[in-house]
Amino acid sequence: MVSKFFFFLLISLFSVCQPHLSAMDKTDAEFLNLVESQSFQYFVKAVNPANGLVLDKASNSRSPDFTYAPASISAVGFGLAALAAGAERGWISKDAAEAQVKTTLRFFSEKMESEHGFFYHFVDMGTGKRVWDCELSSIDTALFLAGALTAAQYFESPEIKDLAKKLYERADWKWMANGTPFLTMGWKPGKTFLPSVWSDYNESMVMYILAMGSPTYPLIAESWEAIKRPRGKYKGHELIISPPLFTHQFSHAFIDFRNKRDGFADYFENSVQATLANRQFCIDSSASFKTYGENSWGLTASIGPDGYKAYGAPPGPALHDGTVAPSAAAASIVFTPEYSIAAMRNYYARYRTDLWGRYGFADSFNIDRDFFAPDAYGINVGPTVLMIENYRSGLIWRLFMSRPEVQKGMKAAGFGKASARAQEPAVELAAYFLQKRPFVNVERVADAAKPDDLALNSGLWKKAGKSVELDAGYLQSGLNRQPGYKVTAKMLASSRYFFFRFEVKDSELVSTHPEERMYEDDSIEVYLDSSDNKFAWGGADDYQIILSPAAGGVRVREFFHPERTAGACRIADSAVTAGGYEAVLALERQVFGLGEGRVGFSLAARNIDRKLGSDAKFNWFFLEPATYLGELQIIKGA
Repeated sequence: MVSKFFFFLLISLFSVCQPHLSAMDKTDAEFLNLVESQSFQYFVKAVNPANGLVLDKASNSRSPDFTYAPASISAVGFGLAALAAGAERGWISKDAAEAQVKTTLRFFSEKMESEHGFFYHFVDMGTGKRVWDCELSSIDTALFLAGALTAAQYFESPEIKDLAKKLYERADWKWMANGTPFLTMGWKPGKTFLPSVWSDYNESMVMYILAMGSPTYPLIAESWEAIKRPRGKYKGHELIISPPLFTHQFSHAFIDFRNKRDGFADYFENSVQATLANRQFCIDSSASFKTYGENSWGLTASIGPDGYKAYGAPPGPALHDGTVAPSAAAASIVFTPEYSIAAMRNYYARYRTDLWGRYGFADSFNIDRDFFAPDAYGINVGPTVLMIENYRSGLIWRLFMSRPEVQKGMKAAGFGKASARAQEPAVELAAYFLQKRPFVNVERVADAAKPDDLALNSGLWKKAGKSVELDAGYLQSGLNRQPGYKVTAKMLASSRYFFFRFEVKDSELVSTHPEERMYEDDSIEVYLDSSDNKFAWGGADDYQIILSPAAGGVRVREFFHPERTAGACRIADSAVTAGGYEAVLALERQVFGLGEGRVGFSLAARNIDRKLGSDAKFNWFFLEPATYLGELQIIKGA
């Protein structure tokens, strides 16, 4: 007779293997089955049956047009793993799914354009040849390989297992590292590696695990250890900074990080906190954007009213304009099941006519702009399928984690044996809200006042109103280890001139770059949107003025329209000391369009410290991508 203890042990073990079923009621199970099965159709219908290539994007209301968009290599990888879920659920016969996997892997093995085992980011749907000016992509190749290895664990075909193994072994990770500790982001013909490398925490974790687990060209563990993991916090949620949600989802679609940690973090819990912070930021911004709410959230890379954007939330620089991607909540279901299901139900109930289609939810929507994306994107649909399946059964996790190469990579990264290492404390970074857009009045001085009259020690500065200050509360990104760093700006205006008086407390000045790149040194940035109609980089009525300390004083340059502003933008007085620098900046109002009405304005600063290791950006107000600055207005003369 089975003892009560053994009986409850069996129940507990079943609950571990099926972690969410017991908590999911029948109606939720039916709804998730609908979302997953409909999303899965992307990897059946938006696929070239002759080679297995998957469209980067496809209309969510019409039959796919294979000339409409190229194939996405990462979408192929998500699709290969999704075929295992589809076959297991009976949405496609196992024979048909196996045949599609074989077709795909044969094409990649025999005909796909590649170099050192890596594939181009986007390719022609028919030929597999590179399109546009895209790169040979390290991360997209890794996501393809992750899908191939997952499929090889599910399907029993010896050919699939052999092809997946050989494709994985062809990837020369050491070559892609190009002699550095990090994998580069890609390579272009002409033997040119991209200058950017995967040196920060983001979606690249699965790539590094595969690279370290490679039986042919493995990366060393030092590459994993060298990855930067800056920590931030937002409303009590502490995590490694990486604003878009997809960066906290892609690797987790394959790697089961639950109850595991290396020497740096519990990455599953980190993604939980990232999702909660993302949702909270949308709730906090709901007074500015109608799309946002407690059941309408999710900032991630997606199409928006003004094009494709890497939308994201704090901690770190937030990029948002009221656009929400349903996949952001859907693919976070393993992290925040109740919130994710509530969000998906809200999207389905309220916006089904405009948002639901052939492949489930369309990519995104924005109520303020009356925008509903017409298409679905493979790299957002894919994680939706895989993460819902992981939530329901853990299938994708079990398949991928059973690969010996993955186990080797996880061991090399220190999972299961590494002791916790000292970490930088989480920093509360500045977050900006349109409904809290700051405003400052600028006092007048006599019209006869000239730049020479507004020297640093001029008594006229006593007339200035409230100062604009940048301190730790305005840290937007990076790391500041200098506790006394502070910028204070006072402003005055005459009928002809606009005057800024800056005082920077900085115990270590770093100024090594030429004027064209002085924004990489200790510096101050003044942003102006003279028409107050949203700031645009290089816009006709927008300006970026940068000041930086140098030998003999402070240098200045306006970067957007230097041919027009050179004579109308100058330093009237300056001083550089061991404790920082000061300067008076004089601008000709007519040239910069600084009239009597409200003007878009923000002040930013960069602090570089070699000894302390600071590299920090402070900002008074800067809301992207439909970029709003704060505001100022010059008080009218008597």
